[in-house]
Amino acid sequence: MRVVQLQEQLLENTCLRQSECEAILPCMDDGAEVVCTVRRGREEKELCLRLKRESDVVRATGSYFVGVDWIKEEEVAVQVSPKMNDGFEIDYVRMLNEALNEPDNYKHLKDLLTIHFEKPSIRISQQQDLLSIFLITEYLNILHRIVRKGLKRSYYRVEETLNNKVKGRIQVGRTIQSSLAKGRITDNVCRYQVYDIDSPENRILKKALAFCGKQVGVYRNALDTSVLERKIRQIKPYFERVSDEISVKSMRTFKGNPVYKEYYTAVEYAQLLLRRFSYDITLAGKKEIDTPPFWIDMSKLFELYVFSKLRAVFTGRKEVQYHEKAHYQELDYLLKPTEWAEPYVVDAKYKPRYGECGGVNIDDAREVSGYARLSWVYSELDLDADAVAPIKCLIIYPDQKEEEWFTFSKTAEPQFEKVSGYVRFYKVGIKLPVIASKNP
Repeated sequence: MRVVQLQEQLLENTCLRQSECEAILPCMDDGAEVVCTVRRGREEKELCLRLKRESDVVRATGSYFVGVDWIKEEEVAVQVSPKMNDGFEIDYVRMLNEALNEPDNYKHLKDLLTIHFEKPSIRISQQQDLLSIFLITEYLNILHRIVRKGLKRSYYRVEETLNNKVKGRIQVGRTIQSSLAKGRITDNVCRYQVYDIDSPENRILKKALAFCGKQVGVYRNALDTSVLERKIRQIKPYFERVSDEISVKSMRTFKGNPVYKEYYTAVEYAQLLLRRFSYDITLAGKKEIDTPPFWIDMSKLFELYVFSKLRAVFTGRKEVQYHEKAHYQELDYLLKPTEWAEPYVVDAKYKPRYGECGGVNIDDAREVSGYARLSWVYSELDLDADAVAPIKCLIIYPDQKEEEWFTFSKTAEPQFEKVSGYVRFYKVGIKLPVIASKNP
């Protein structure tokens, strides 16, 4: 089996290099296409990668997704990695950590990761395993929030051999087999309920935490894992009274209670992590690993990151609204600072090229302008559509020449860069965190 290495954000119909074509050509007929997508909603699909063969050439169209998938099952796979920039590499794990500092972002993690457990696994290098580090980062952040409030107590059954007493219900068959048959006539095997933290769901959370502790060390030389390691150290003491004895069947079939949303989400991520390592902790930490095909939406990650940075500036209630839905459309952000003269309709675009030119893509301009003309938006902002000027539009994009935070304040509206050719349309960049060089 061979894995072809590509980078994200490939332009439409990019011609692949000869070495890449040589690996892919035997798996595709002339004129054939391989399309990798993820599902959004019931019907809609979003493109991750498209490969098309034209004679002896393979052309690729990329998107803002990174991940691993099959070109032809069991023969050739493709791995799309984060784009390497000039002299630096974006630290996506730190981006996710900082995004999850904003509590509201936990409601919007749904489409960040798509995992295809139904497909055969693909063997890749541990250092290239983005899936594990993303799952670990999300899981540890959710678990950290839970333990700060205290582990949830619940009722669970305990089976124990008691001497000269009875508690709960006697297990007649087990008592005869293990006690009476061996002459221990005063021993009774009893099953009873206990209300404490040593419940099956907490055991699952502890088991997944053990996987995280072993796996994080693998990335120490490639990424800054200090934040994750600190969170593991902070979380561990809370599980001292929780056993890690739980069967694979229980881990696989346990269903959380959706009433407790954070716990429900944490158990889901724990089960994903455990399933990702086939419930075998010895697989964690190996140099090569079999991973299910997966896709990570980097544009979604950028949205979450930008929202956390906006919330750091605008802390008031409803000053920043994220992913509001109106007329079957979904806005990125609605910005209504209490101390600014005017509100903004804001959109995050994971397009670094916007820092190199004065304009924006016409489709992006139409999208954001369309949001700003929705009657619901005027109503939400308490504006009279017939009496005010068009709502201002703002696009936020990655720009490594800027700071890692917004330099404007909530008290004074800044002069954003105007987008040429449009009225009341602006853009502003924000720097993404980078991986510090390990070389002296």
